[in-house]
Amino acid sequence: DVYKRQYEIRTRVHVSLTVYDVQGRAIKTLVNEVKSPGQFTAQWDGTNNNGSRVSTGVYFYRLNAGSFVQTKKMVMLK
Repeated sequence: DVYKRQYEIRTRVHVSLTVYDVQGRAIKTLVNEVKSPGQFTAQWDGTNNNGSRVSTGVYFYRLNAGSFVQTKKMVMLK
């Protein structure tokens, strides 16, 4: 399964999008760079930063773009 997250940036800003487990440990960094204005899509293939598949369960992703911060829950199913 691939999880996609679309987001829009209105000004040039540093963007980070990271997936966390329920204990708050960072699992995978999807985006960590300065972005110019525009629409973007980030996707997570269910792997961690080492390329290993993660287990079924609840995960969170956090999008930081300048002063904007959003955290949402997702469920990984196999």
